[in-house]
Amino acid sequence: MKKFTSNALGCLVLGVVLMGCDKTEEMDTAPMAAIQSKNFGTDPSSCEIIEFDEYSPTEASLGAVTTVYSQDTPVRIRAQYRIGDGRYFNHNTALLFDTGAPDHLNKEFRTPNASAIRPMGQVLTVGRGNSNVALLHHKGSRIEIDFSAMGSINLKGIHVLDITEEEAGSKIELLDKDGKIINTLLLPVTGPYGATRLRVDTPGVVKLRVVFGKESSLRGGGAIDVIEFCRE
Repeated sequence: MKKFTSNALGCLVLGVVLMGCDKTEEMDTAPMAAIQSKNFGTDPSSCEIIEFDEYSPTEASLGAVTTVYSQDTPVRIRAQYRIGDGRYFNHNTALLFDTGAPDHLNKEFRTPNASAIRPMGQVLTVGRGNSNVALLHHKGSRIEIDFSAMGSINLKGIHVLDITEEEAGSKIELLDKDGKIINTLLLPVTGPYGATRLRVDTPGVVKLRVVFGKESSLRGGGAIDVIEFCRE
């Protein structure tokens, strides 16, 4: 009887010690996850991230970006200037802009900066350009990103850049396979040339639509980067 009691007591003590170790490990790792999920980080549970760098190759036609690849799967891209009252030109004007080496017309749009701690490199925006200069569009526009080749995704987050106070009311719309809007989120105001992460956490997404400026106006510009998601 004493032997059984001693063994039981020993197991109980050992169990408490092991539980204490597990708890300590959880306390050590939880802050790391929180740090990685801050504005300038990424969600550690994201399965894929499109950053418009050498790991996310792109294709272009007539000077406009048409496709970005994530793990060899094409993601279609289209950007359009706004005519007014929610109407848009058909012509694709999606543009990659290098915030690490901006041209002389856009020399202030450089990252990192005081409002964009993370170096963003190339970002997706709206405008026209060549190897020497970019003409960024600030009179209302939208970007559409089509994930249908993947089926649908759980969109975790997206980084937003260069949304000023005058462009408050800019938004993202998330559409399902039937073209129905399943979620709408306002873009945070970053200030001129600033950047921040917008947490999305929406499953069932087939298309992402980013609208710069209110659709009733001819004002609005900006850029996006670091698209975090998991395939479903």
